[in-house]
Amino acid sequence: MILEERIAELYNGQPNPESEYYAITILVDSDGNLNSSCYSHWVGYADLDRRIELREASLIRADIMASWWLKIGQGYIVVNSLEDITIFLLLGGNGLVEKGVAKSAIPEMIEPSPVVKSNAGGFVHVESLPKSAFNRAPTPKLRMQIIQRDDFRCRICGRRPADYVDVELHIHHIRPWGIGGLTQDENLITLCHTCHKGLDPHYNPSLFDLISPNQRAFNAENFANDYWEGVQRYQKTMLKTLPVGD
Repeated sequence: MILEERIAELYNGQPNPESEYYAITILVDSDGNLNSSCYSHWVGYADLDRRIELREASLIRADIMASWWLKIGQGYIVVNSLEDITIFLLLGGNGLVEKGVAKSAIPEMIEPSPVVKSNAGGFVHVESLPKSAFNRAPTPKLRMQIIQRDDFRCRICGRRPADYVDVELHIHHIRPWGIGGLTQDENLITLCHTCHKGLDPHYNPSLFDLISPNQRAFNAENFANDYWEGVQRYQKTMLKTLPVGD
């Protein structure tokens, strides 16, 4: 069977009802970074402060996951053999990977991994983060980057020191550091001392919207488009790694 026919069989095919599967996704983001993820469950903590979780891949209901991926405009590959896993790793995207194949070919993707909660939902592997992300306070350089990003003004009331001499700008963790919030630009916002002091509750997730006002509204079409763009970037990246014949 030629490769194109085998790929056609694997795409959006029916998983074996007698087999067990993991749901694994491999993409490349807009910054060119490889992102792999899987449906997972909590198995413990990796540190005494309980800031870093250990999560392990979960076996899923393959038929339900397949239906959900199709419903949101994505697709998937059914992986039942080592030949299939080779194709999946070349093409990327969503994969329903049979339990035995995953343990044999990609054990690092299903074993317990140290992760932290991301601001957008889900989890981020610790190794993908700079060490400074776990610092309680931002560095002077990061602090100035946040203030410049926010146009030297409070993102709640809009006041800035250039217009009001009483204004003092603070850098605030939207998700508090004490409950696992990271010291990264996507979790930091510029507030004046008055708004900062008056926050109630202290953790207000709606502040995330104030640091990305131009972000596209979330909808199913955007979600699907972002997925397919991530797949295309992954495939282009893989093509660059393939050996070129004479």
